[in-house]
Amino acid sequence: MKRPVLKNIMGGQTVKSLITKQWKLIFYIFLLLLLYITFKFGARGTKITLTANEDTLRNLRSEYLSKYTLLLRTGKRGEIERLLEDNGIELLPPQTPPQRIDSEDM
Repeated sequence: MKRPVLKNIMGGQTVKSLITKQWKLIFYIFLLLLLYITFKFGARGTKITLTANEDTLRNLRSEYLSKYTLLLRTGKRGEIERLLEDNGIELLPPQTPPQRIDSEDM
C-alpha cells in the first residue's frame, strides 16, 4: 500500500491532480501576488517622486528667502541713497512730504 502512494508522489501524480482540482484558487493567488507587486512598485515610485519634490521645494524656498531679503535691503532709503552716490547720480531727497490726492478735489 505504501509503494503506490510513494510512487504517485514521486511521479508527480498527486501534484497534477491537485493542480487540476484547485486551478481557480492557484490562479487567484497568482493574481493577488501580481497586484501586490504592482502596488508596491507604484508606492515606491510615488515616494521617490515625493522626496524629489520636497527637495526642490526646499531649494526654491531658500532661494526665495535670499532674494526677498536682498530686495528688502535694497528698498531702504539709505541703501538707495548710497547706490545713487556710488553711481555718481546727484538726486536730492524731496523737501516736502508726499500728499494724498483726492479725486473729489479735481
